[in-house]
Amino acid sequence: MAAIHPTTKGDHGAASRWREAALGAVFLVLGAVLLGLARSIELPTRAMAVSPRIWPEALAFGIMGLSVLQIVSAFVKTPKVDDEEDGPVVRSGIVRVAGFVVASVAFGLLWYYLHFLVSGLVYVAALTWIAGGRGIKDLVFFPAGVTLLIYVLFGLLLRVPL
Repeated sequence: MAAIHPTTKGDHGAASRWREAALGAVFLVLGAVLLGLARSIELPTRAMAVSPRIWPEALAFGIMGLSVLQIVSAFVKTPKVDDEEDGPVVRSGIVRVAGFVVASVAFGLLWYYLHFLVSGLVYVAALTWIAGGRGIKDLVFFPAGVTLLIYVLFGLLLRVPL
């Protein structure tokens, strides 16, 4: 038998469920757009065991599957008594999100003119700094390691032109 817990600050459960479902719906639409873009990739004239569409399609189906799971779980799970809202949107959070977007656009532009090792190092260091990383380990060693790992994996082993 389920116990009904009284709310202390008003019933925010319905709004929270719809908010979680809306987030899942947004990513469901984005996954469908990605699937449409993946299906528009031209296939080569010669037959291949693995087509160029396989990874974009797999990512699209994964995003759409997780989105459906998010929507369903938003309405199926029972809210706990001590569930708190995330709190109000604060200026520092908006500045960080804007910083991530600006850094991503700048990375794309920088990568066009410079090698991936330089632009990737600057990009990961910028994201780390925006997220609150300070110090030489956070701003030099971590970005260098991540950039080198991506370069070795994709550039050297998989022969993806970076």
